[in-house]
Amino acid sequence: MRLLLQSIVLLVFAGTALPAQAATLSLPAGTKVTVSLISELSSGNATPGQSFSFQAAAPVVVGSRVLVAQGARGVGRVVKATKARGKSAGELTLQFLNVRAVDGTPVGLTEASNSKGNTEKGKASTATIAATIALGPLGLFAHNMVKGKDVVIKPGQAFPAWVKSNTAIKVR
Repeated sequence: MRLLLQSIVLLVFAGTALPAQAATLSLPAGTKVTVSLISELSSGNATPGQSFSFQAAAPVVVGSRVLVAQGARGVGRVVKATKARGKSAGELTLQFLNVRAVDGTPVGLTEASNSKGNTEKGKASTATIAATIALGPLGLFAHNMVKGKDVVIKPGQAFPAWVKSNTAIKVR
């Protein structure tokens, strides 16, 4: 009996003294990753192919384990950038390529994010009506003075992205 008790105490002590073993978990394809830009991007000065940095806006948790930490860095690229011209709004299409998991593994992401600037069409119509009342027939051309705007994405603005394929990640 005493030998059994000593063995149990030794096993308990040995179990707590050993360093935690790393486990490999799978981050499933299709898992949502919320991301946000680190620096501002604008359709007025961005160029297709330009790379940019982003971060995970929230942790990605599978079971009870964090596989992508909040603030984990990632890289993306500008797919399309069109400056605002006249009444046409700017357009900016971004692709989030990958983000780093807790073990440093790059996690591939899919889905591009497309944003269009304010086309100002409602304001142009309102301006035309107001100008026609105030200026008579010359007011019909007032809508030509309203311009579309470039897309400006500020740091911290959240976008959804999804894990492209199952990814093995080592966690402690």
